[in-house]
Order: sequence, then C-alpha cells, then structure tokens
Amino acid sequence: MIWYWLIFVIVLIFCVIDVFKITIRTAYKKLIMLGLIILLGLFAGLRFECDNDYLEYVRIYNQAPTLWEFFVGGYNLSDVYGEPFFVVTNVVFKSIKAPEYIYLTFVAFLNLFFLYKVIVGFSKYWFLSLFLYVSLMYLGGGFTQIRFGVATTLAWYGLLKYYSGKSWQSVLIIICATMFHISAIAIFIIYITNRVLKLNTMGVLVVSGLAIMVTFFSLSDIFGRLLGVLLGDSRYISYLTGEDYTEKANSFSIYFYCFNILIYWFFREQIIKDIGENRFVFFLKVGLAAVLFGAVFNQMAILSRFGLIMQFVYIFIIPHTIGLRPVRLSMLILLFVYGIFRYNQFLSENSFIQKYQNVITK
Repeated sequence: MIWYWLIFVIVLIFCVIDVFKITIRTAYKKLIMLGLIILLGLFAGLRFECDNDYLEYVRIYNQAPTLWEFFVGGYNLSDVYGEPFFVVTNVVFKSIKAPEYIYLTFVAFLNLFFLYKVIVGFSKYWFLSLFLYVSLMYLGGGFTQIRFGVATTLAWYGLLKYYSGKSWQSVLIIICATMFHISAIAIFIIYITNRVLKLNTMGVLVVSGLAIMVTFFSLSDIFGRLLGVLLGDSRYISYLTGEDYTEKANSFSIYFYCFNILIYWFFREQIIKDIGENRFVFFLKVGLAAVLFGAVFNQMAILSRFGLIMQFVYIFIIPHTIGLRPVRLSMLILLFVYGIFRYNQFLSENSFIQKYQNVITK
C-alpha cells in the first residue's frame, strides 16, 4: 500500500506553506496546486484492477454503445447503467474508440478540476484543504467511486455560485451534478437550512446533540421499506436495498465533525477575524446540516453518500480549528487518528482497494 501513502505524504509536505503561513505569490500557489491536481488525477485515472469499482466502470464502458449504435441500434439511455451525463460521456468516448483508461482519466480530472475551483474559491488555506480532501475523501470518491466524486465537487462548485449570489447558475450546475450521481441532490438541503437555521449557542448544541443521538438509533428497515415504496420495480431497488447497503454506516465521522463544529463555534471571534463573518456563518450552517442529516443518512449505508457530500464543508472548517492555539495539539491528534481510521477503511486487508497497479506498469 506504499503508493497510496506516498500520495498522502506528498500532499502533506506542501501543507507547510499553510501551517507556517509562508507568503508566496498567488501564481506560484496556483502552479503548485495544479501540479498536485495533475498527480492525483493521473494516480486515479491510470489505475488498473486495484479496486472493485474499477472493474465495474470498465464493464459499463465496454458495454456502452457508440453514437452510431445509439442512433441506429435501438439503444436508449436506460440500457447503460448510471445517470444521464455519466452515460453520455461513456457513449462519446466509446465513439472515438478511446481505451477505458483514457475515459477514467478524463472523469478523474473532471472531478479534480472542480475540486481546484472550489478550494480556490472557498478556502483561505488551499494546501490544508487539499490535504484534508486527500486524507478523508479521495480514496472513497476521487480515486474509486469517480462518478460520485464528480457529483460532489461539481455540486460544491454550484454551491460556490450560490454563495456568490448567482442562484440560477447554482441550481443549473447542481442539477448537472445530479446527472452524474443522484446523491448531489443533497446540496438542496443546504439551500433550505441556510435560510431557516438560526445561530446561537443553544441551537448549535441542540443540533450537535441531536446528530449524536440519532447515531444510536437503527432506522435502516424504515429506509428500506420507504425506498421500496418510492422506487417500486426500478432497477435501482435491488442495488439500494441489498444487504451491504442497508447496514448502518460507521458513526465515528459524525462524532469527529460534531467536535469540530463545536470548536469552530466557541472560537468564532478568532475565526471571524481570519475569514470574515459571512463565510464563517455559511460554513457553520452547512457544517451543522452536514452532521445532523449525515447522522440520519448514515442509518442506511447507501444513503451515507448524501451526508458525505455535505460533510465536504469540513475541508474548509478544519483548517481553522486545527490552527487554534488553545486546542491545537488536541485537534492535530484527533485529526491524525481520524485520518488513519479513514485510510484503514480503504486500505486494510479486508477493504475493497488492493495493491496499486497502473496501465503503464501492469
């Protein structure tokens, strides 16, 4: 597993720039970021038979029709697995006779392109945010489940437009994100909570407490029956209600993020001086929605992706909580433990990621 950890360490090295607040020109920062993005994109796109998702994406790609077959062969979008935009990209690349690794590399870079745009647009600490993405989300999104990865970063690009006051552009972009993976629809929860959520100490404590309480319930059977009613005989129902997906997802992330959001709130004056009140409030509301709804969605593992998309906000929140002098050591230790936990989920002997291989050295 040395190659996965090498990527982890390479991104970590550049965090020195943010941790020690080293001043460098924006053009140089962007150049370094682009270099890291290219490295992550090639690492994911050129992989070969090192995870179960790879084999599934290759199967889908090989079964996709060309444009000619699509128009004259009686195919329709439902004949190819996945949401419409994902299907269309398969068909287009299949039509130009691109090998599957070219298509997978394209999707990997599409995900990372929007990740770059979102980090530059939202984060004051680019390299810390990128490191947190690599630590907490890359293996489960941008590396393996690349369709979900694109939906996540594209949806957050839409949220960046929403934060900038471009509401219609935001809605259109998020709809496009759902066309890669339906879980991107979770972003609309943020629209609602951003309008209705009132911020005060009691509210923050209540939402965090409710999120933790929910993790002790088991609602998977209710979710399974509800999906059965809503989807009927849909081809997705057997996938969504399979045994592996009706189990509860691990709740450790909810406890970790709840702790972070409480620290973020109680040191608000210091953080507001750093990033401004508007951005602080926006991240806080999204963070609270992420822990509460994430706890609910975790009750059925397949729905946990809805929560993961909202929990993406923590790559922007955590750089501020780990920099607070009174709790810096505690936060760094907690982050280290959680990062090891996340990597162990994907890289342990029983996980679905195996020894790294790529198409060049296979």
